[in-house]
Amino acid sequence: MKDASGLIRTWLFGVLNGQISYGGSVVPVYSFAPKDAAMPYILLAGQSAGSELDESTKDCYINKHTFTIEIYSSHTGNDASYVPINTISDSVLQKVRTRTAPTISGYTVISVVMDSMVTDMMDFETKIVAIKILNFTMIIEEV
Repeated sequence: MKDASGLIRTWLFGVLNGQISYGGSVVPVYSFAPKDAAMPYILLAGQSAGSELDESTKDCYINKHTFTIEIYSSHTGNDASYVPINTISDSVLQKVRTRTAPTISGYTVISVVMDSMVTDMMDFETKIVAIKILNFTMIIEEV
């Protein structure tokens, strides 16, 4: 059995980096956003891998991986809106949750499902940050 977490993150980065735009600009994708990163941006956040699924056999391992994608936008004054993060999340969903199974070297992707979506905001003295959190589950089989 192998750990596919790095390959899943690499796949996500390849699917999203340079492929999502908002307001005529490409939305950057980070695993670790720089402290001075301009918003909006997409963050490839947490990942976890559960135990083997019961469907595993001595010939293959089937695992459940979860991953989180966070989308941030910043607003000042009275211009706060969820429109940027909602628009960007729609584009992210179209890239990640497709009818064609993704290709990840050494694995067969059985499914990618969106588990939940959360919209929130953080109010700071000088700005309001809107955040959208997308949680996914991927079932993969090691080949």
